[in-house]
Amino acid sequence: MNVRLGILGGGQLALYLCEAARRLGVRTCVFIDAPDSPAVTRADQCVYGDMVEPAPLEEFIDSCDVITFDKEAIPDEALAMLETAVEQGRVAVRPGVAILRLLKDKGLQKAWLVEQQLPTLPFITLSGEASESLAALQAQFGDTLVQKARRGGYDGRGVQMLNPGSTALLWDIPSIIEPCLTSCREISVLVARALNGEMISYPPVGMEFDPQLNAVSVVSIPVDLASQKCDAAVTLAERTIELLGGTGVFAVEMFVTPEGELLINEISPRVHNSGHLTLDACNVSQFEQHVRAVTGLPLLSVELLSAAAMLNILYEEAMRPHCPAEPRNELLEEFGVSLYWYGKIPGKLGRKMGHINAMAATTDQAKIQAANALASLTRDNGFD
Repeated sequence: MNVRLGILGGGQLALYLCEAARRLGVRTCVFIDAPDSPAVTRADQCVYGDMVEPAPLEEFIDSCDVITFDKEAIPDEALAMLETAVEQGRVAVRPGVAILRLLKDKGLQKAWLVEQQLPTLPFITLSGEASESLAALQAQFGDTLVQKARRGGYDGRGVQMLNPGSTALLWDIPSIIEPCLTSCREISVLVARALNGEMISYPPVGMEFDPQLNAVSVVSIPVDLASQKCDAAVTLAERTIELLGGTGVFAVEMFVTPEGELLINEISPRVHNSGHLTLDACNVSQFEQHVRAVTGLPLLSVELLSAAAMLNILYEEAMRPHCPAEPRNELLEEFGVSLYWYGKIPGKLGRKMGHINAMAATTDQAKIQAANALASLTRDNGFD
């Protein structure tokens, strides 16, 4: 296939998009801001620079037929340049500039969900001028609140819990406030939408979070929900993506209340951490499905091959000796898991360094296998 696929961002999502594209015969060009970005080793071409600088972004646009994203945090200046290039017929952007503008701002995204009459938590938007009191917000939404930065948050960053008696203060930044659903469950549905509007969804996955980092720690499939509730979640996710009208893979994260109500938490216009399981647990990964969607190739029907669990490898100092400098995939037969290293230079606590996928007869068994493998990373011998 002669399509040149551009990816804005060079992280682990771009890394696996490049691998999927290569298998499909699609050439990739990745825009990165650091020469050690994970996708460098897998991309056919790289453009280095700052996204707000016109020259490198113009070079990137000229190297692509279709452009997609591995993150939402694309500067407004870059989106404006992409929009102009689309209007000039120089390139296609999928899922679309307007969709990224909408979804990268949590305040705009929440307002859109309400406007479309899609179920979501009540919220209030804060300007960042410390004009609201914490007591007043607790009176409105309950004692425990969640504050989310409108822009730039990811992997638990830009999110804080405000509990009764906590010494934490409201951040003086543009943000949204929501009530905290302490007894709810969290799930995610991946939806692939083709250029012709066809949609194919993956079965819902369950998500568990690190309470200190607010980051996803465990993802499992199949989720422990009644089949009717899983069907309802897929229907809601597809309705949401149909209303957005974009092309590509989207992650629709949801809360499931104790009463069984489904509430949309966030929408990501890209492949997603909750879909890493699909590399092993499904006949087609989210990465291949996304490349297919945005380049106009037909989507594949999704088959679940096995119960599975994914554990994120969140950095801690004890695993520093075992973090490779380049991306690496390993089959660890001793633990019955697949290990995916992103090739990141070890950094601060909680940074995603890789993930572990385990497949088993049950999700509980898969979680145990993955946990045993992860535990060995903090031992003296590691995997080497």
